[in-house]
Amino acid sequence: MKKISLLLISLLLVGCGNNLDTAQNEIVNEINDVEITENLSEEIDAVIEETDEEETSDEIAEETNEETTEEVVEEVVEEVVEEIVEEIDYDALYREYHVNEAGKVIVIMYHNLADEAGTYASTPELFRKDLERLYEEGYRTVSMSDLVNNTIDIPIGTTPVVLTFDDGSKSNFYYDESGEIAKDSVVGILDDFYGEHEDFGRNAIFYLFGTNPFREEELVAQKLNYLVENGYEIGTHTYGHDNLKELSAESIQKTLGRNEAFIESMVKDYDMVHLSLPYGIRPVEAYRDNLWSGSYEESNYEIISAVNVGWNPISSPAHVDFNPKSINRITCGDDEAELHFWLDQLALHPERRYYSDGDSNTVVVPASKAENVHEAYLEQLITYNESEEE
Repeated sequence: MKKISLLLISLLLVGCGNNLDTAQNEIVNEINDVEITENLSEEIDAVIEETDEEETSDEIAEETNEETTEEVVEEVVEEVVEEIVEEIDYDALYREYHVNEAGKVIVIMYHNLADEAGTYASTPELFRKDLERLYEEGYRTVSMSDLVNNTIDIPIGTTPVVLTFDDGSKSNFYYDESGEIAKDSVVGILDDFYGEHEDFGRNAIFYLFGTNPFREEELVAQKLNYLVENGYEIGTHTYGHDNLKELSAESIQKTLGRNEAFIESMVKDYDMVHLSLPYGIRPVEAYRDNLWSGSYEESNYEIISAVNVGWNPISSPAHVDFNPKSINRITCGDDEAELHFWLDQLALHPERRYYSDGDSNTVVVPASKAENVHEAYLEQLITYNESEEE
């Protein structure tokens, strides 16, 4: 049985101390597909009516012990869900939502917000418009960790997008005169957008270097801890924003180890496992292994991903071509090969785009794209017919 059934059971059990109708509403809000939701709502309504709609689980608990109540609720829900799941035509459902978890994913590279947009800079107004377009066209933010580990958990028919910010400029995160996070900072805009569109997610990674990220030295620890506590990620950009091609093996370990040590001194037990290559430049081949692990003094680091300065969307993390140590990003803007160019292209060619099946435990693709799925995910692979005639 798909994840939908387990979710329903767990939510109803949590709701055992509440009115059954309230628990039902919570369940309905969690289901992605409208048709399934409507069917489920009707089925649960019928069950509740038959068992006395006005009776709460608290009243039931007075007559029976808590364990018995949970067993009764679980049995009712299992029966309802099994009937509905058995009736679902998954081929038709996947076709309706163009599900393709081997499709292309956009990773966006920003640096700062400014009065005028540039190659790496946006304005607060344009950044808000970027988020609005992404949201309206069905994109949902995911963390770099979820991308790299292929633990993407977004609703069916939506597409993951990763937001990245290099250098830690003040415009990324600063406070206004009243001591509140500035509304025109990156974090302020992301927080506000999340408040209006919680289903968009609040995910972004900030690649930082040196000892004064975000350029308000007295507030560094406060800002870094705020990011981590609110679901954002911190990545390394080396200690000195170094050209890694010019460094020895020892110097590479030093710049990455020092940066790791500094962040850990600000945010207890935080490990930076994602790297943004300064200038998009890698070390010479002989020293490249030092990117992924090493130590300096008492600090150790382990890097699992590296982002480039790129120009195109990347392959899905379930795709045979996905390489977490070489993730291309596209710059913000609407010139050729920038963000809005690629959003237009994927809108014109939806067959190339990643569309989620709504279940992070499975990898669903059209049958014709099965050969694109990495062997590590074959046990999770589900294929479907792309047309009703097949």
